[in-house]
Amino acid sequence: MVSVPFRRLAVVLLLAACDPVGRENGRGPAVPSVEPPRLSPVELLPPKVDQSVTQRVEIRDPKRIDATQVDVHKQSDGIVDILWVLDDSGSMKNQRAQLLGNFDRFLQELLKLNVDFQMGVTSTNATDGGRLRGATKIIKNTTPDPRSVFQANATFPDSRTRWEQGLRMAEFAVTKPNIDVGGPNEGFLRPKAALAIIAVSDEDDSSYGETAYYARALRSTKGKGNEGLVSFSVIGGTTPSGCFPPGEQIYFGGLAEPAFRYSQVAQKTGGVIGSICDASFETTLVRIAQALNTLRRVFPLSLKPLPETLSVQVNGVAVPKDVVNGWQLWEETSSSGLLSYSVVFLGNFIPPPGAIVRIEYAFLKT
Repeated sequence: MVSVPFRRLAVVLLLAACDPVGRENGRGPAVPSVEPPRLSPVELLPPKVDQSVTQRVEIRDPKRIDATQVDVHKQSDGIVDILWVLDDSGSMKNQRAQLLGNFDRFLQELLKLNVDFQMGVTSTNATDGGRLRGATKIIKNTTPDPRSVFQANATFPDSRTRWEQGLRMAEFAVTKPNIDVGGPNEGFLRPKAALAIIAVSDEDDSSYGETAYYARALRSTKGKGNEGLVSFSVIGGTTPSGCFPPGEQIYFGGLAEPAFRYSQVAQKTGGVIGSICDASFETTLVRIAQALNTLRRVFPLSLKPLPETLSVQVNGVAVPKDVVNGWQLWEETSSSGLLSYSVVFLGNFIPPPGAIVRIEYAFLKT
């Protein structure tokens, strides 16, 4: 009689021998029985938006930022060559002495304006041929006692020449062959310098040729495009009737002839016209000196500035806004109604020759 435990063991062995998953011999691949997944239902709900902190949004333009402009200018070199063309006739003796008496004032004005100058003297007499006179022919800023040198160069033996050729001699003085290397006027004309010619005579010019020719010839000496660097000034008899120098009314021939030709060339070249009959040449000489000043006081701005933002430097040093020793902002309206803006140096301050002027400012965007 088979016991119960034994029968259970037989059943287990029978089941192991006959794998219901595989083939009949139990040697096929085993494929496990997998229970299908248990899925739970998912509830889809609409999103919840918390609107408790939502407020009105205000759109604003960003804060304005002024654009900055920098204008850089270079001061002119302030170089001037001055040619004196003096009437050497005997009737001019008193007027030449008067010129010497006022020469110091002329010289002081040039130094005040920081002008780098050099001067030479020739005569209206064809005998000189435009050659510079004197042992020291060229007077410079560095010349010791320039007044004495000028006096020596401007002192002539009395001449009885009646044919005064001031315009022709001026042309000879500043052209070949006198200015060539080895010529009598070598070194007088400097490449970057302005040229100022000053004629002093109690007679009108008697040179051959029209005044328009001499104006063109003199202006062309600085080269094409530089005609504006040349000026011709005259201290002569007033037009249209002439005049009597002080104290010479009683002398026969004391009348200073009207300087028609000299004045025409002065007008064509932007020069100064003064009277030889003035009690003093000082006013005319100061006017001429100021006209020779090539240093600029006005520096234009490229855009409309915000005035409170302007800053000005000269050679890297700040210059204050001051009417006496500084600058001011100028606004000008042209004939067409357009506005322009400039920084202007006033009073005793002026940027020195070759200085770099830097102007920085903010401007409104348009």
